[in-house]
Amino acid sequence: MHPCRTLSISLALLSVTTALTAPPAAAEAPATITVQTGDHADFSRLALVNAQGAPAVDVGSCGGRVAFSQAVAWPLEALNGTYSRRLTGFQTAEDGRSLTMDWPCGARVTVRRERRITFIDVADPPRPARKPGAPVPASESVLLAEAPGASVFPMIAPPPVPEPAPAQAAPVSLAERLSPVASAQAQPIVQAQPVVQAPPPVQPQPVAKAPPPPKPEPARTVVAVPPSAMPPVAAPAPAPAVQADPPIRAFDLDAWAGDDYPARKQHLEQRIAESQGRARVDALLAMARFTLARALPEEGRAALDAAESLTPGPDQRYELRLLRDAFRALDGTADPDDSQFVRAQPSPAAADHHVWRSATLAPSRWTAAKASLPIALKRLLSYPVDLRGRLLTQLAESAGEAADGPSLNLIVLEMITLDGIGSTDGRLDFFRGRLAELRNETAEALTHYKRAAALPNLYGHRAQVRSIELRLASGALDDPGAIAELESLRYAWRGGDVETDALAALGAAYTRAGRIDAALDIFGLLGRRFGATARGRAALTTGRGLLDAVIGHLETTPGSALDALSLQVRYGRTVALTDDDAGTQQRRLARLLARGGFTLEAARLLHTVAEATRGAQRAAVGLELARVLLDAGRGAEALAVLDHTAGPAPDAAAADPQTAKRRALLRAEAFATEGEAMRAFDALRGLTGPEAARIRADSLFRAGEWPAARAAYAELLGGPDAPLPDDIAFHALAAFRAGDDAAVTAAAERHGKALAGTRWAGLLDALAVPPDPAGKPLSSATVGGQFAAADALAGVLRRWKAP
Repeated sequence: MHPCRTLSISLALLSVTTALTAPPAAAEAPATITVQTGDHADFSRLALVNAQGAPAVDVGSCGGRVAFSQAVAWPLEALNGTYSRRLTGFQTAEDGRSLTMDWPCGARVTVRRERRITFIDVADPPRPARKPGAPVPASESVLLAEAPGASVFPMIAPPPVPEPAPAQAAPVSLAERLSPVASAQAQPIVQAQPVVQAPPPVQPQPVAKAPPPPKPEPARTVVAVPPSAMPPVAAPAPAPAVQADPPIRAFDLDAWAGDDYPARKQHLEQRIAESQGRARVDALLAMARFTLARALPEEGRAALDAAESLTPGPDQRYELRLLRDAFRALDGTADPDDSQFVRAQPSPAAADHHVWRSATLAPSRWTAAKASLPIALKRLLSYPVDLRGRLLTQLAESAGEAADGPSLNLIVLEMITLDGIGSTDGRLDFFRGRLAELRNETAEALTHYKRAAALPNLYGHRAQVRSIELRLASGALDDPGAIAELESLRYAWRGGDVETDALAALGAAYTRAGRIDAALDIFGLLGRRFGATARGRAALTTGRGLLDAVIGHLETTPGSALDALSLQVRYGRTVALTDDDAGTQQRRLARLLARGGFTLEAARLLHTVAEATRGAQRAAVGLELARVLLDAGRGAEALAVLDHTAGPAPDAAAADPQTAKRRALLRAEAFATEGEAMRAFDALRGLTGPEAARIRADSLFRAGEWPAARAAYAELLGGPDAPLPDDIAFHALAAFRAGDDAAVTAAAERHGKALAGTRWAGLLDALAVPPDPAGKPLSSATVGGQFAAADALAGVLRRWKAP
């Protein structure tokens, strides 16, 4: 088969080779036929490959026939056992010479032949066209307009227009009001701009057959026909018009919620059970809207999953996408870059779009969400109580985390005005305490937190945590008292976000009190208990503050290398989960390990971070890793790391000259460590400064060029900065190897005290030439000095050989 032009949703291939049965009188060999069926997004295909001519294909309105001149052993069982959306009911006729099949009535069928292959493509029936200004189906009314300035989520609907109706006509039933198609037929939705001229009526076109409703009542159906399209009535007086209930618009969430939850849910479940095909997808969409209005995300996602499994149409798929984005916004887990509410700019009349745009952006981009906040708060007046409470709570959480006091004040006032949302579960007191805290009104904030903490629920315990942190910050509570209160809170409440907050605060208190082991246990508990769940990822984000406090304490505490090693060995995976994309905490931990002499562990950790980062961050991690490897004497590995993390951009050096200089210095040092002095000099070409001079001197020393090394180190010692102990020692050693006793003696007199307390202590005394006795017997002072120099040199040797 030739490749399909559209994306294939499901492809079922069936290849059967059959032999044409020739008549007894015929002497020619039987023909070979291959049958293939395939299902695609927009059409189903039947392909026949025949080496001896093409069959005759008859196309009917609801099915077709393929005929050969000879009998064929058709694989009916395999054909009927293969799933196809549009090709069904395969049967043979005329003693096997023909094959009949069924497809949806009105389907668009295309027959074409290419060499020995006959293709029969069956597409869906055409949908009735809609001219501009004609009634918009409710299933399409929630589509985000692509044209600039187009209206999104139009909510302006005209009042019902009285129309001539039969005497037996009745108001639209609930089943029709809950159906998007029936809603479009019962009442058109008008855009915000007035229509100047009414368009001509839409000509109906044949559509696919749909199963009849369980209880058809033709006399109760209200047909929406424009008055201009009504035929003239010969009766002397028209029948009185019947006031029909307006349809439920796509985002009229209060109407979708209804007054009687059990009855509405039972009715929707009955519609789903009794419908098929496209109507079943519409019924599941209605259930999703109902659960969205009732703030039931789990049930709503189940309805959306069931609708997606039924292969919905393009308009239904877009509506599914919008509803799924709405549920993600309700949970606070939406991705703003992948949400239709954010990617499409709303018009001023699309108030619902502003609501869901704000809810989508609130957790991560509060500045952008704040722009739609006034319209969203006004629109929330018409939302159901449960949904309104959930959305207001989410907006208040985000405003509090962003420390936006004016916006939080507006949201709190809205919560107080609308049914007193959160007044019975401590939520309102918690946010009022947060608002007072942002206004630096500590006493008032503690009062609100105390009132909320009286309730033993989620917000009560959150208020306790905030009260403890506020009293710690103000000095009214010390760390031992905070630890006692947090431990009692931790063991009194298990589950919910408050446990993670309490654990993080308790670990921070342990850190400040110097109990690093206990803080590490708390950090490990966060990773073990919550690392694999959505709430656990939020807990790990909360634990990022605890990790930062622990590492900060280790950085400022001498002799904390073992604690750093314990953190890496016991909780390395949790540290990686908690860290940000740049690997900031892991890099800090690697510096601690390298400072303590654990270069192998530090190198492994930095290797992991380098593999997970890209771009400039990867280059920065590569420089740190190369530094650790050079300190461990692994110059060849450092060169490999520098080559692999340099990046493909040729203008990186011009963009960041400091990074380029640091990379060149590390490469030169690596070459010097490996004994390649000439390559080190090439890498240092054009570089100045003490670091470059030190690498040049070290390269000369390693190459055995003692006079040149002595001169290079002498330049370092004569610089404006204080000399390093290593520079003094290597200068003396180079002078000693060059036979310059005067330089050794001068170095001992000038820098002897600078080496005290370092690993080079006593080296200059050992290298200094003793005074010439000039034929005189040695004095006891001279002998004692030589013994002291020998002892100092032996001490240097012992310190170098020690592990």
